[in-house]
Amino acid sequence: MTAAPGSVDSLLAAARLQEAEWLMRRGAPAPLSLGQLAERLGTRLDPGPFFVSPGYYAPLPSWAEAEACCGDAYQATSVIERYRRQPTAEPNQAIGAYTIRQLAAFQHVWLALGQPATLRVLDFGGALGSHFHALEAHFPWCRLHWVVCETTAVATAGTSEFTSDKPNGSSLRFCDKAAHVLANGIDLVFASCSLQYLEHWPQMLQAFRAAPWLLLDRVPLIDHPTDLIAIQVVPASYTDTRYPGWKFAAGSWLPRLAQAGFEPVLQWLVPEDRWTVLDLETGQYRWSAQQDHGFLLQRQPAESLNQPAVVF
Repeated sequence: MTAAPGSVDSLLAAARLQEAEWLMRRGAPAPLSLGQLAERLGTRLDPGPFFVSPGYYAPLPSWAEAEACCGDAYQATSVIERYRRQPTAEPNQAIGAYTIRQLAAFQHVWLALGQPATLRVLDFGGALGSHFHALEAHFPWCRLHWVVCETTAVATAGTSEFTSDKPNGSSLRFCDKAAHVLANGIDLVFASCSLQYLEHWPQMLQAFRAAPWLLLDRVPLIDHPTDLIAIQVVPASYTDTRYPGWKFAAGSWLPRLAQAGFEPVLQWLVPEDRWTVLDLETGQYRWSAQQDHGFLLQRQPAESLNQPAVVF
């Protein structure tokens, strides 16, 4: 006997796990329990508070409710262990797709600042320095004084194990508070795949105005009139965690950046990042994107140039 189309059995057989789990949580007949599904997925996540099938889910009614479903999230020890396993760039290693676009933005900033001997960078959410190692290997024009701002647990691990001083004068340091670093002077704030994981991200944008340049990369924009609060369930093979995060309304994104006091100078697409979001109300995939987005932004003083953004 074959499973009925759209049944839990048929969805599981087709590896459509999010849809299958949605039905299971609404009492549909299933060949296994939620606990057994978690075992099959190899996850240690508790299926009680929220889904265990990897992917994105939205909308959540509030950030507080999303956080309550996610447990330790970025503070989980599995996150630090995953960061520890991320490789650093080797000499003569080919440049990656993310890095080559970021490198173009970094060079633009360096030239706009008058080719300083040292570029001071705050890497917001930069793990254990993977961005630094990827970019420093291909940035011969000046020293990079690089500070990663991370969660307390990650910053502590970074300070004790991953600080670096290169022969060319470039350096890597860690902190868990951005304010002190910004107050001491920063040329560029770099936030790749991190702004969307902050509850109060507009306030952080205002703090970033302490630096003249801001690079936002891997920003998820969604075709929806308002921002959506989502939960990302990360596979057991990666960090085995859940994170709350935003999918930003595409139609109002650039106006909000302008309102925050930033002018776009460069824009690009990030086709390596593709995602779909399961609608928690219907159990169907309602939103999807074929790419994320990147932006190089200049703080808007009155004297800044008002030129159209360059798309590449």
